[in-house]
Amino acid sequence: MGGTGRIAAVVVIGMILISAGSAFSHTFQRAEMRRVPQFDNERATSWLSVIPPHTESTMHRHDRYRSVIAIVGGDLKTVSPSGAVTVTHYETGKSYWQEPMPAGAMHKDVNDTDGTIELVVVEMK
Repeated sequence: MGGTGRIAAVVVIGMILISAGSAFSHTFQRAEMRRVPQFDNERATSWLSVIPPHTESTMHRHDRYRSVIAIVGGDLKTVSPSGAVTVTHYETGKSYWQEPMPAGAMHKDVNDTDGTIELVVVEMK
């Protein structure tokens, strides 16, 4: 194969690898946490939190009383801005009552397990 033929072969192989890499990255995009609305009325709002493995939320806070029902349980970490870590074990099928966070407190949720956690949250207004 001459010099021109080799260059053409390298270009074709490069284009194939780039196309394969692009298809691979679209197929295996990193999962993200998501909220699926359940209901919202004058007394309460509810959503399903789907928390895939090895994901984390942004910093946020909870200003209201809420009930959390574990549809698919697991160990969920909450991490404060200072790095303090709390692990809550959510047992599948069990419900939990949670108080509003103290004024100014924030955290992010981290699922560093290999399983998806699914929680229904019902938050009082």
